[in-house]
Amino acid sequence: MRDPYYAEPMDDFDNEIEKAVNRAGKASGWMFALAGLTVVLALIGDIWGDGGFIFVAIPGAGLLAGVGVLINLIGMQLMETWRQGRRAEADES
Repeated sequence: MRDPYYAEPMDDFDNEIEKAVNRAGKASGWMFALAGLTVVLALIGDIWGDGGFIFVAIPGAGLLAGVGVLINLIGMQLMETWRQGRRAEADES
């Protein structure tokens, strides 16, 4: 019987890292796009409406952009950690 807690080593670990970094890049790009769209829609709503939309939208857009930056930084950190591990593995051999 196979042990359910045993994890098979990942054969394509390099490809998985690359996929994760690409997904992080796409997600951060979408967050920046949503932040820009939030500001544009708030400006349109502020012009046509009673006003005050922009005061809510600017912090919301800032939070969206901040989350985009965090996602991007986490992706870069993952890539750099992977590179350092590969260098250390090459130095040991």
